[in-house]
Amino acid sequence: MRPVAGQRWISEAEPELGLGLLACIEPKTMVVRFESCGCERRYSLSSAPLKRIIFKPGDEIQSKAGKKMIIATVTESDGLMYYSGGNEVVCENDLSDTISFSMPQDRLFAGITESNQAFDLRRKLLKSKALYDASPVKGFLGGKIELIPHQFFIADAVASRHVPRVLLSDETGLGKTIEACLILHKLVISHRIQRVLIIVPESLTHQWFIELYKRFSLSFMILNEAYCRNLDRRGKGLNPFLEHQLAIVGFNFLDTIRWHSKIMESGWDMVVVDEAHHIADNEKTHAFIRQLSKAAPGLMLLTATPEQMGIKNHFLHLNLLDPRRYFDFAAYLEKTALYEKTIETAKILLEKGENIDAFLDSYGPGRVIFRNQRNVIQGFPMRVPHVKALDAEPSKIRSVNEEFFDPENQSCYEFSQDPRILYLIDLIRQKEKILVISSSRQKALSIEAAVANHITIEMARFDESMTLLQRDRNAAFFLREDGAKVLISSEIGSEGRNFQFVHHLFLFDLPLNPELLEQRIGRLDRIGQKNDIRIHVPYIRGSVFEILARWYMDGLNLFARNTNGLHLIYKKFETDLKELFTRTKADEIIDEQKLQKLISGTRAFRTETEKKLAQGKNVLLEMNSFKPGPAQKTIQAVKTFEEDKHLENILIKVFSHYGIETDFINDSVFKLNFSNVTDQNFPASTRLSDILTFKRSLAGL
Repeated sequence: MRPVAGQRWISEAEPELGLGLLACIEPKTMVVRFESCGCERRYSLSSAPLKRIIFKPGDEIQSKAGKKMIIATVTESDGLMYYSGGNEVVCENDLSDTISFSMPQDRLFAGITESNQAFDLRRKLLKSKALYDASPVKGFLGGKIELIPHQFFIADAVASRHVPRVLLSDETGLGKTIEACLILHKLVISHRIQRVLIIVPESLTHQWFIELYKRFSLSFMILNEAYCRNLDRRGKGLNPFLEHQLAIVGFNFLDTIRWHSKIMESGWDMVVVDEAHHIADNEKTHAFIRQLSKAAPGLMLLTATPEQMGIKNHFLHLNLLDPRRYFDFAAYLEKTALYEKTIETAKILLEKGENIDAFLDSYGPGRVIFRNQRNVIQGFPMRVPHVKALDAEPSKIRSVNEEFFDPENQSCYEFSQDPRILYLIDLIRQKEKILVISSSRQKALSIEAAVANHITIEMARFDESMTLLQRDRNAAFFLREDGAKVLISSEIGSEGRNFQFVHHLFLFDLPLNPELLEQRIGRLDRIGQKNDIRIHVPYIRGSVFEILARWYMDGLNLFARNTNGLHLIYKKFETDLKELFTRTKADEIIDEQKLQKLISGTRAFRTETEKKLAQGKNVLLEMNSFKPGPAQKTIQAVKTFEEDKHLENILIKVFSHYGIETDFINDSVFKLNFSNVTDQNFPASTRLSDILTFKRSLAGL
């Protein structure tokens, strides 16, 4: 349509300006005057964002004089439109300038439309969300974790229940924390739970927080005494537990009853208790968790040592999970005695090639307990023990014995010329990262000082005197390739912390309890460890630590492999072991005959105990705790969803729509540039990293 001065046009980019009057036409431009707002615009003739406005019969118009008219006929003369109605004729250049097309319906009726690109993008996003919501692996897709079959089987089996109540008791190193996080993530994403309380040992609060946030983007609040007191004081009785949907507290926080009523009033959908074998350590805490477990619909208990802490302790766990089924300890023992017959039935069904899923499902504890053992799950490293006997002067032997019998006596912690330190220095010079664990904070400090006297090297410490943030920073410094070469930890590093990026463990001393020793080794001996782990056990010949080292190596074989039934074995030989310690201290010499008898007796009992456990109900638990077929099906569904480029393509379009530039570093990794973002409220500008990837293997596992 040929532009003519006096015609009416409207700006598609600025429809709120109202009707524009084409004032003049120049060789390459045209000038449009918008009288209603007192402005003028100059547009290119070839690409002006303008739309010619021509009204139709039946439309209502208004003249500059303010007179309204219903159009009856429309005629054209010299490029201008004339509107007739009644006895009036109005030329378009005499129309009111205040006619606006800012309302959606006005723009639609006037034929003013924009690109449908944003609409199409929204439709695609809604379609993608519908596909995601319908996916059976919704909630399993976003975690920055490896796809380990037994973990996904347990997570899928538990999360398929409406609100689960289970005991996760995989052996140390199999990833109970990841299993619990997967379950929580799926339940939260699917809106089946909203309020979650996690109760853990104090030393693990930050680790849980980091695992949930970095791996699953779940932001929990760590609630401690100082925070709650401050909030309570400022809020004049405000309940701090109602301020956060997702919370983490330590066991020590529950020792005092001040906050118990506030926690109970908060109405939790799910309660998670890590290292649940500590529940019975404090009667008040145990009573409160029992009360909390009755109020919360969902409950997850995590422990690597369910029955090894004693059958009565294990029954307490089951009673918390299902008090109606596990109401009486004597009745539980009676029913447990029948499990051998159940095992035989399961074996017969398997020999016939029958599917025993329904049979296993009807097996009582199989509904509440999940337990996998290392001999079933593949992917663990070999343990390579380096047990080293070191000679020392009699005075040094007495000093080392004093470490064991009187650990509070710091006068024996002079380690500068200790043979164990000299052995450690030789290892450090091999330029491998080494985790050093000892029994106490003071001993860790003394080891650090002794090493510093011999060699200059980057070291980090990890003990209970440090804040949780300091521990996390030191652990992160140890993780860095250019960071600390040695991390010296007190016993606090033995529980819950994972250091599978290290493959040298130096045990400066040995704990009396073999379960604590297994916890130490378990910091390195985990799924995800890429190398065989070398366990260095230097001991002073003639000291009580020689007894422990030889008992653990030759009797329990604990430095070479994971051993089941440690609690039972330890209780069986605890008295003999302590008597040997006492005699060694008094005589200042080890009774070799009694030590050999202790070792041979332990070896025989260990073999018998492991055989009984293998034949006992753990067999049924393992059958129900990991089924490779369904596990692979779940993992394959995750992989199929991830391999589809649809999500990647649509997210790039979303970034482009909001002015966020994507610079691909390679096929899998791209960098975001937020400098030209069109909406500052877009969440990516504050929550996303500058560098992203769609590849699980590159996502910082």
